[in-house]
Amino acid sequence: MRIGVVVDNEFDNDHRVQKQVKQLVKANHSVFVLCFDFGETYKLYTDIDVHRITINRTVKNILVLFSTRFTFYEDLWTKHIARFTKINAIEALHSHDLYMAKASRKAIDQNRIKIPFTIDLHENYPAAINSYQWATKSWRKFIVNPKKWYAKEKEYLDYADSIITLSDSFRIDLINFFPELESKKFATHPNLPDFKSFQTFEKKFPKISFSSKIPTLFYFGVVAKRRGIINTLPWLAQLLTEGLKFHLLIIGPIDKADQKEFYQHLNAPVFKENSTYLPWIDISLLPSYLNSIDIGLAPFEVNPQHDSGVANKLYQYMYGSIPILATECKAQKKLIISANCGLVYNNFKSFRLQLKKLLENKEYRNQLGLNGKKELLRLYESGADQEFLKLYK
Repeated sequence: MRIGVVVDNEFDNDHRVQKQVKQLVKANHSVFVLCFDFGETYKLYTDIDVHRITINRTVKNILVLFSTRFTFYEDLWTKHIARFTKINAIEALHSHDLYMAKASRKAIDQNRIKIPFTIDLHENYPAAINSYQWATKSWRKFIVNPKKWYAKEKEYLDYADSIITLSDSFRIDLINFFPELESKKFATHPNLPDFKSFQTFEKKFPKISFSSKIPTLFYFGVVAKRRGIINTLPWLAQLLTEGLKFHLLIIGPIDKADQKEFYQHLNAPVFKENSTYLPWIDISLLPSYLNSIDIGLAPFEVNPQHDSGVANKLYQYMYGSIPILATECKAQKKLIISANCGLVYNNFKSFRLQLKKLLENKEYRNQLGLNGKKELLRLYESGADQEFLKLYK
Protein backbone atom coordinates (compact mmCIF):
# COMPACT_ATOMS: atom_id res chain seq x y z
CA MET A 1 0.00 0.00 0.00
CA ARG A 2 1.16 3.56 -0.74
CA ILE A 3 0.98 5.30 2.66
CA GLY A 4 1.37 9.04 3.17
CA VAL A 5 2.75 10.11 6.55
CA VAL A 6 2.24 13.74 7.57
CA VAL A 7 4.07 15.42 10.45
CA ASP A 8 4.12 19.18 11.09
CA ASN A 9 7.78 19.26 12.06
CA GLU A 10 11.11 17.90 10.93
CA PHE A 11 10.58 14.21 10.29
CA ASP A 12 14.27 13.55 11.01
CA ASN A 13 14.03 14.45 14.73
CA ASP A 14 10.77 12.67 15.57
CA HIS A 15 11.79 9.24 16.83
CA ARG A 16 8.20 7.95 17.15
CA VAL A 17 7.43 8.79 13.52
CA GLN A 18 10.81 7.51 12.33
CA LYS A 19 10.26 4.15 14.01
CA GLN A 20 6.73 3.79 12.63
CA VAL A 21 7.96 4.53 9.11
CA LYS A 22 10.66 1.85 9.46
CA GLN A 23 7.99 -0.62 10.58
CA LEU A 24 5.74 0.25 7.64
CA VAL A 25 8.61 -0.19 5.18
CA LYS A 26 9.52 -3.51 6.77
CA ALA A 27 5.89 -4.59 6.27
CA ASN A 28 6.41 -3.98 2.51
CA HIS A 29 4.47 -0.72 2.27
CA SER A 30 5.65 2.19 0.14
CA VAL A 31 5.97 5.20 2.45
CA PHE A 32 5.90 8.88 1.50
CA VAL A 33 6.53 11.52 4.18
CA LEU A 34 5.38 15.16 4.16
CA CYS A 35 7.10 17.39 6.70
CA PHE A 36 8.69 20.82 7.21
CA ASP A 37 12.11 21.99 6.06
CA PHE A 38 13.56 24.66 8.36
CA GLY A 39 16.57 25.27 6.14
CA GLU A 40 18.86 22.73 7.80
CA THR A 41 20.84 19.84 6.32
CA TYR A 42 18.81 16.66 6.35
CA LYS A 43 19.57 13.01 5.78
CA LEU A 44 18.85 11.48 2.39
CA TYR A 45 16.65 8.38 2.56
CA THR A 46 16.76 5.53 0.07
CA ASP A 47 13.76 3.50 1.26
CA ILE A 48 11.22 6.33 1.68
CA ASP A 49 10.24 9.40 -0.30
CA VAL A 50 10.42 12.56 1.82
CA HIS A 51 8.67 15.75 0.65
CA ARG A 52 9.63 18.89 2.56
CA ILE A 53 7.77 22.19 2.86
CA THR A 54 10.30 25.00 3.16
CA ILE A 55 9.32 27.46 5.88
CA ASN A 56 11.01 29.73 8.39
CA ARG A 57 10.74 28.29 11.90
CA THR A 58 9.60 31.63 13.36
CA VAL A 59 6.90 31.97 10.71
CA LYS A 60 5.71 28.45 11.50
CA ASN A 61 5.51 29.27 15.23
CA ILE A 62 3.51 32.44 14.53
CA LEU A 63 1.05 30.50 12.36
CA VAL A 64 0.63 27.91 15.14
CA LEU A 65 0.07 30.71 17.67
CA PHE A 66 -2.87 32.03 15.65
CA SER A 67 -4.14 28.63 14.46
CA THR A 68 -7.03 28.32 16.93
CA ARG A 69 -8.64 31.57 15.78
CA PHE A 70 -7.61 31.70 12.11
CA THR A 71 -7.27 29.12 9.33
CA PHE A 72 -3.93 30.20 7.83
CA TYR A 73 -2.05 27.18 9.22
CA GLU A 74 -4.87 24.78 8.36
CA ASP A 75 -5.09 26.17 4.81
CA LEU A 76 -1.33 25.81 4.35
CA TRP A 77 -1.46 22.15 5.30
CA THR A 78 -4.64 21.45 3.32
CA LYS A 79 -2.99 22.76 0.18
CA HIS A 80 0.22 20.76 0.63
CA ILE A 81 -1.48 17.52 1.76
CA ALA A 82 -3.87 17.65 -1.21
CA ARG A 83 -0.96 18.05 -3.63
CA PHE A 84 1.12 15.43 -1.79
CA THR A 85 -1.63 12.77 -1.85
CA LYS A 86 -2.42 13.44 -5.51
CA ILE A 87 1.08 13.38 -7.03
CA ASN A 88 2.09 10.29 -5.03
CA ALA A 89 -1.19 8.40 -5.59
CA ILE A 90 -1.51 7.91 -1.82
CA GLU A 91 -3.81 5.03 -0.82
CA ALA A 92 -3.92 5.72 2.94
CA LEU A 93 -3.09 8.84 4.94
CA HIS A 94 -1.47 8.79 8.40
CA SER A 95 -1.23 12.21 10.09
CA HIS A 96 0.37 12.93 13.44
CA ASP A 97 -1.25 14.95 16.24
CA LEU A 98 -4.90 15.87 16.73
CA TYR A 99 -4.66 19.39 15.28
CA MET A 100 -3.67 17.97 11.86
CA ALA A 101 -6.94 16.05 11.47
CA LYS A 102 -9.09 18.74 9.86
CA ALA A 103 -6.52 19.79 7.23
CA SER A 104 -5.94 16.13 6.36
CA ARG A 105 -9.65 15.40 5.92
CA LYS A 106 -10.18 18.59 3.89
CA ALA A 107 -7.29 17.62 1.59
CA ILE A 108 -8.78 14.16 0.98
CA ASP A 109 -12.21 15.66 0.26
CA GLN A 110 -10.68 18.32 -1.97
CA ASN A 111 -9.11 15.62 -4.13
CA ARG A 112 -12.45 13.78 -4.27
CA ILE A 113 -10.86 10.50 -3.35
CA LYS A 114 -11.85 7.87 -0.82
CA ILE A 115 -8.82 6.72 1.16
CA PRO A 116 -8.62 5.66 4.81
CA PHE A 117 -7.33 8.34 7.17
CA THR A 118 -5.60 7.63 10.49
CA ILE A 119 -4.86 10.25 13.14
CA ASP A 120 -1.97 9.41 15.47
CA LEU A 121 -2.35 11.00 18.92
CA HIS A 122 1.05 11.62 20.48
CA GLU A 123 -0.65 13.02 23.58
CA ASN A 124 -3.93 14.30 24.99
CA TYR A 125 -3.64 17.52 22.99
CA PRO A 126 -6.39 19.63 24.66
CA ALA A 127 -4.84 18.89 28.07
CA ALA A 128 -1.34 19.44 26.69
CA ILE A 129 -1.92 22.85 25.13
CA ASN A 130 -3.64 23.98 28.33
CA SER A 131 -0.43 23.16 30.22
CA TYR A 132 2.00 24.93 27.87
CA GLN A 133 3.34 28.21 29.24
CA TRP A 134 3.58 29.72 25.74
CA ALA A 135 -0.15 29.11 25.23
CA THR A 136 -1.54 30.06 28.64
CA LYS A 137 0.48 33.02 29.91
CA SER A 138 -0.07 36.79 29.47
CA TRP A 139 -1.51 38.01 26.15
CA ARG A 140 -0.91 34.69 24.38
CA LYS A 141 -3.81 32.95 26.11
CA PHE A 142 -6.23 35.38 24.42
CA ILE A 143 -4.71 34.65 21.01
CA VAL A 144 -4.26 30.90 21.38
CA ASN A 145 -7.50 30.34 23.30
CA PRO A 146 -6.30 26.90 24.50
CA LYS A 147 -9.53 26.02 26.32
CA LYS A 148 -11.33 25.95 22.97
CA TRP A 149 -9.55 22.68 22.18
CA TYR A 150 -11.69 20.84 24.73
CA ALA A 151 -14.71 21.70 22.56
CA LYS A 152 -12.91 20.96 19.29
CA GLU A 153 -11.54 17.54 20.28
CA LYS A 154 -14.57 15.45 19.28
CA GLU A 155 -14.93 17.23 15.93
CA TYR A 156 -11.29 16.56 15.06
CA LEU A 157 -11.42 12.92 16.14
CA ASP A 158 -14.45 12.40 13.92
CA TYR A 159 -12.47 13.40 10.83
CA ALA A 160 -10.42 10.19 11.14
CA ASP A 161 -11.38 6.65 10.19
CA SER A 162 -8.82 5.20 12.61
CA ILE A 163 -7.20 6.53 15.79
CA ILE A 164 -3.85 5.59 17.29
CA THR A 165 -3.32 6.26 21.00
CA LEU A 166 -0.30 5.99 23.28
CA SER A 167 -2.02 3.57 25.62
CA ASP A 168 -5.13 1.47 26.03
CA SER A 169 -6.18 3.58 29.01
CA PHE A 170 -6.20 6.68 26.77
CA ARG A 171 -8.41 4.84 24.26
CA ILE A 172 -10.83 3.89 27.05
CA ASP A 173 -10.88 7.47 28.33
CA LEU A 174 -11.72 8.80 24.86
CA ILE A 175 -14.58 6.33 24.42
CA ASN A 176 -15.90 7.14 27.89
CA PHE A 177 -15.95 10.84 26.98
CA PHE A 178 -17.23 10.28 23.44
CA PRO A 179 -19.15 6.94 23.21
CA GLU A 180 -19.68 7.41 19.45
CA LEU A 181 -15.95 6.80 18.93
CA GLU A 182 -16.42 3.13 19.78
CA SER A 183 -17.24 2.53 16.12
CA LYS A 184 -13.79 3.81 15.08
CA LYS A 185 -10.84 1.55 14.49
CA PHE A 186 -8.35 1.98 17.33
CA ALA A 187 -4.77 0.86 17.78
CA THR A 188 -2.25 1.61 20.51
CA HIS A 189 1.35 2.48 19.85
CA PRO A 190 3.52 2.85 22.97
CA ASN A 191 6.78 4.77 22.63
CA LEU A 192 9.07 1.75 22.88
CA PRO A 193 12.66 2.55 21.87
CA ASP A 194 14.07 1.22 18.62
CA PHE A 195 15.96 -1.76 20.04
CA LYS A 196 18.18 -2.35 17.05
CA SER A 197 19.24 1.29 16.90
CA PHE A 198 19.98 1.38 20.64
CA GLN A 199 22.04 -1.81 20.41
CA THR A 200 24.01 -0.31 17.53
CA PHE A 201 24.58 2.87 19.57
CA GLU A 202 25.89 0.83 22.51
CA LYS A 203 28.47 -0.89 20.35
CA LYS A 204 29.55 2.36 18.75
CA PHE A 205 29.73 4.42 21.98
CA PRO A 206 30.35 1.91 24.82
CA LYS A 207 31.77 4.46 27.27
CA ILE A 208 31.23 8.08 28.24
CA SER A 209 33.20 10.47 30.39
CA PHE A 210 30.42 10.96 32.96
CA SER A 211 30.73 8.97 36.16
CA SER A 212 30.01 9.43 39.86
CA LYS A 213 31.18 7.60 42.99
CA ILE A 214 27.73 8.01 44.53
CA PRO A 215 24.35 6.98 43.04
CA THR A 216 23.22 9.14 40.13
CA LEU A 217 19.64 10.33 39.65
CA PHE A 218 18.89 10.89 35.98
CA TYR A 219 16.30 13.03 34.23
CA PHE A 220 16.25 12.91 30.42
CA GLY A 221 14.00 15.06 28.24
CA VAL A 222 12.52 18.53 28.02
CA VAL A 223 13.03 20.52 31.22
CA ALA A 224 9.81 22.31 32.16
CA LYS A 225 7.48 22.86 35.11
CA ARG A 226 4.80 20.78 33.35
CA ARG A 227 7.30 17.89 33.25
CA GLY A 228 7.65 18.10 37.04
CA ILE A 229 11.44 18.27 37.21
CA ILE A 230 11.65 21.95 38.19
CA ASN A 231 9.27 21.48 41.12
CA THR A 232 11.33 18.46 42.19
CA LEU A 233 14.57 20.44 42.49
CA PRO A 234 13.73 22.06 45.89
CA TRP A 235 12.93 18.59 47.26
CA LEU A 236 16.26 17.24 46.07
CA ALA A 237 18.08 20.25 47.51
CA GLN A 238 16.46 19.63 50.91
CA LEU A 239 17.36 15.93 50.84
CA LEU A 240 20.99 16.75 50.03
CA THR A 241 20.97 19.16 52.98
CA GLU A 242 19.59 16.37 55.17
CA GLY A 243 22.57 14.21 54.26
CA LEU A 244 21.33 11.96 51.45
CA LYS A 245 24.15 11.28 49.02
CA PHE A 246 23.45 11.32 45.30
CA HIS A 247 24.42 13.12 42.11
CA LEU A 248 21.75 14.66 39.89
CA LEU A 249 22.22 14.47 36.12
CA ILE A 250 19.76 16.37 33.91
CA ILE A 251 19.94 16.24 30.12
CA GLY A 252 17.51 18.15 27.92
CA PRO A 253 16.52 21.58 26.60
CA ILE A 254 14.76 24.01 28.92
CA ASP A 255 11.41 25.57 28.05
CA LYS A 256 12.16 29.25 27.54
CA ALA A 257 9.47 30.34 29.99
CA ASP A 258 11.02 28.18 32.76
CA GLN A 259 14.73 28.96 32.31
CA LYS A 260 14.96 31.57 35.06
CA GLU A 261 13.30 29.40 37.70
CA PHE A 262 15.30 26.32 36.68
CA TYR A 263 18.66 28.05 37.09
CA GLN A 264 17.59 29.70 40.35
CA HIS A 265 17.08 26.24 41.82
CA LEU A 266 20.07 24.54 40.20
CA ASN A 267 22.45 27.33 41.25
CA ALA A 268 21.78 26.64 44.92
CA PRO A 269 25.09 25.96 46.76
CA VAL A 270 24.03 22.42 47.66
CA PHE A 271 23.89 21.48 43.96
CA LYS A 272 27.33 22.87 43.12
CA GLU A 273 29.17 19.57 43.63
CA ASN A 274 26.14 17.33 43.32
CA SER A 275 24.63 18.07 39.92
CA THR A 276 25.41 18.14 36.21
CA TYR A 277 23.25 19.77 33.56
CA LEU A 278 23.68 19.16 29.82
CA PRO A 279 21.32 20.99 27.44
CA TRP A 280 21.60 18.32 24.74
CA ILE A 281 23.20 15.05 23.68
CA ASP A 282 22.77 13.10 20.48
CA ILE A 283 20.32 10.23 21.02
CA SER A 284 23.09 7.83 19.95
CA LEU A 285 24.88 8.58 23.24
CA LEU A 286 21.87 7.85 25.45
CA PRO A 287 22.47 4.09 25.94
CA SER A 288 26.00 4.86 27.16
CA TYR A 289 24.67 7.34 29.72
CA LEU A 290 22.08 4.79 30.81
CA ASN A 291 24.93 2.41 31.62
CA SER A 292 26.38 5.00 34.02
CA ILE A 293 23.41 6.02 36.15
CA ASP A 294 21.41 4.42 38.97
CA ILE A 295 17.86 5.84 39.19
CA GLY A 296 15.61 7.30 36.48
CA LEU A 297 13.29 10.17 37.39
CA ALA A 298 9.83 10.60 35.84
CA PRO A 299 8.33 13.40 37.95
CA PHE A 300 5.51 14.42 35.59
CA GLU A 301 2.63 16.48 36.93
CA VAL A 302 -0.40 14.23 37.34
CA ASN A 303 -2.94 15.49 34.81
CA PRO A 304 -4.96 14.20 31.81
CA GLN A 305 -2.08 14.92 29.42
CA HIS A 306 0.42 12.77 31.30
CA ASP A 307 -2.24 10.14 32.07
CA SER A 308 -2.64 9.48 28.33
CA GLY A 309 0.44 7.30 27.93
CA VAL A 310 3.88 6.27 29.07
CA ALA A 311 6.59 8.77 28.15
CA ASN A 312 9.65 7.74 26.13
CA LYS A 313 11.97 8.22 29.07
CA LEU A 314 10.42 5.40 31.10
CA TYR A 315 11.02 2.87 28.34
CA GLN A 316 14.52 4.30 27.87
CA TYR A 317 15.25 3.82 31.58
CA MET A 318 13.92 0.26 31.30
CA TYR A 319 16.23 -0.39 28.36
CA GLY A 320 19.15 0.60 30.59
CA SER A 321 17.95 -1.69 33.44
CA ILE A 322 17.44 1.36 35.66
CA PRO A 323 14.81 1.52 38.43
CA ILE A 324 12.24 4.29 37.98
CA LEU A 325 11.06 6.81 40.55
CA ALA A 326 7.84 8.34 39.22
CA THR A 327 4.66 10.19 40.04
CA GLU A 328 1.29 8.42 39.95
CA CYS A 329 0.28 9.30 36.38
CA LYS A 330 -2.20 6.62 35.37
CA ALA A 331 -0.37 4.80 32.56
CA GLN A 332 3.13 5.01 34.04
CA LYS A 333 1.95 3.89 37.48
CA LYS A 334 0.23 0.87 35.91
CA LEU A 335 3.43 -0.06 34.02
CA ILE A 336 5.72 0.38 37.03
CA ILE A 337 3.54 -1.63 39.40
CA SER A 338 2.74 -4.44 36.95
CA ALA A 339 6.40 -4.81 35.94
CA ASN A 340 7.75 -4.15 39.47
CA CYS A 341 10.38 -1.93 37.91
CA GLY A 342 10.33 1.11 40.18
CA LEU A 343 8.53 3.08 42.87
CA VAL A 344 5.85 5.78 42.74
CA TYR A 345 5.15 8.75 44.99
CA ASN A 346 2.49 11.44 45.42
CA ASN A 347 4.05 14.02 47.75
CA PHE A 348 7.37 15.06 49.28
CA LYS A 349 7.06 12.64 52.20
CA SER A 350 6.58 9.61 49.94
CA PHE A 351 9.25 10.90 47.53
CA ARG A 352 11.79 11.03 50.36
CA LEU A 353 10.80 7.55 51.57
CA GLN A 354 10.99 5.93 48.12
CA LEU A 355 14.24 7.64 47.18
CA LYS A 356 15.89 6.50 50.42
CA LYS A 357 14.82 2.92 49.70
CA LEU A 358 16.53 3.07 46.32
CA LEU A 359 19.66 4.88 47.50
CA GLU A 360 20.29 2.57 50.46
CA ASN A 361 19.88 -0.77 48.70
CA LYS A 362 21.89 -1.37 45.53
CA GLU A 363 20.65 -4.96 45.17
CA TYR A 364 17.05 -3.71 45.30
CA ARG A 365 17.83 -1.10 42.63
CA ASN A 366 19.43 -3.73 40.42
CA GLN A 367 16.49 -6.12 40.76
CA LEU A 368 13.94 -3.44 39.87
CA GLY A 369 16.10 -2.46 36.90
CA LEU A 370 16.32 -6.05 35.67
CA ASN A 371 12.53 -6.38 36.03
CA GLY A 372 12.12 -3.32 33.82
CA LYS A 373 14.43 -4.65 31.12
CA LYS A 374 12.63 -8.00 31.19
CA GLU A 375 9.24 -6.32 30.76
CA LEU A 376 10.52 -4.12 27.94
CA LEU A 377 11.85 -7.16 26.11
CA ARG A 378 8.48 -8.88 26.58
CA LEU A 379 6.63 -5.88 25.17
CA TYR A 380 9.03 -5.67 22.26
CA GLU A 381 8.84 -9.38 21.44
CA SER A 382 5.04 -9.39 21.75
CA GLY A 383 4.81 -6.71 19.06
CA ALA A 384 3.11 -4.21 21.37
CA ASP A 385 4.35 -1.34 19.21
CA GLN A 386 3.31 -3.01 15.94
CA GLU A 387 -0.42 -3.20 16.56
CA PHE A 388 -0.99 -0.15 14.35
CA LEU A 389 0.23 -2.15 11.32
CA LYS A 390 -3.04 -4.10 11.44
CA LEU A 391 -4.84 -0.94 10.32
CA TYR A 392 -3.12 -1.26 6.94
CA LYS A 393 -3.88 -4.92 6.26
